[in-house]
Amino acid sequence: MGALLMAGASVPAMADEGGAACDHACLKGFMTGYLDAMVARDPAKARLAADVRFTENGQVLSVGDGLWGTIGGLGTYRHDFVDPQTGQVASFVTIREGRGKAVLTARLKVENGKVSEIETIVARSELGAASDAPDRLDAMGRAEPVWAASVPEAERMDRKALRDTANAYFTGLERNDGRGFYPFADDCERVENGFRTTNQTERIALPGLDPNAKDPPFAYEYMQLGCKAQFELGYYQFVDRIRDRRFPLIDTETGTVFTFVFFDHSGTIPEVTLTDGRTIKTNVDRPYSWGMGEAFKIENGKIRRIEALMTSVPYGMPPNWPAE
Repeated sequence: MGALLMAGASVPAMADEGGAACDHACLKGFMTGYLDAMVARDPAKARLAADVRFTENGQVLSVGDGLWGTIGGLGTYRHDFVDPQTGQVASFVTIREGRGKAVLTARLKVENGKVSEIETIVARSELGAASDAPDRLDAMGRAEPVWAASVPEAERMDRKALRDTANAYFTGLERNDGRGFYPFADDCERVENGFRTTNQTERIALPGLDPNAKDPPFAYEYMQLGCKAQFELGYYQFVDRIRDRRFPLIDTETGTVFTFVFFDHSGTIPEVTLTDGRTIKTNVDRPYSWGMGEAFKIENGKIRRIEALMTSVPYGMPPNWPAE
């Protein structure tokens, strides 16, 4: 994968087979074609390059393997991100698989009218995704309009500034001490695997947590807070490393950044002391990692929206994609 252009320099968008630039609509069309090909279980319908590279949950597979053999259909939720400058498109999509549902994120790179790279993460309930996450996303139907809204041209940030703002989120969360640089807008909201995990008034059924417990986990209290207030408490000290941070899609028009990262948890931090003096159990008592696709909506240097999809992977697993 070529080096990501971090500055605001102008380069032509990738071209389709007819020689025209592959713009937003063109890239979204490639994603539609890919998803339809998976449902049809026919890779020949996906306009793939002869040397296409495909991973699912970090593992290199042959196209046609993995989810290609088990997908039963698409849900109603799909959230697209496009980067015509690098010829890439990524999506969060609900799917049907076997007897249940799951959430997929897919990244495609288009070169010379063909898909040359496919990177996917499938969040299934048995691997850490809550069982009703796809239903919640399907009930939404689509992402909030704020995601697709164009940023006024005079207020647009260049690619490097957008990347740096998204990276500040990861830096502030890694070994979070409550005293870092946290560039959140006042109306910031975060959705993870279909659940809103900020400013939450509902006691939702998170994996491994009992919402009806007499002494509910701190996670429920935590989710009632906004993005910045959460980080300022210093709760995420148990996230030892946020590594292999990659920023393959950046769209200066909408101020969106799509990333892939790994969150490592050593399991050696059973409790943390918050900045308000309370000591809280973390319920993190074993080593594991999250493989994640995470997107950010950024305006005026502040993060307004976050959407993430994550699944449990072996502790310390490498990304199987080149570092930037």
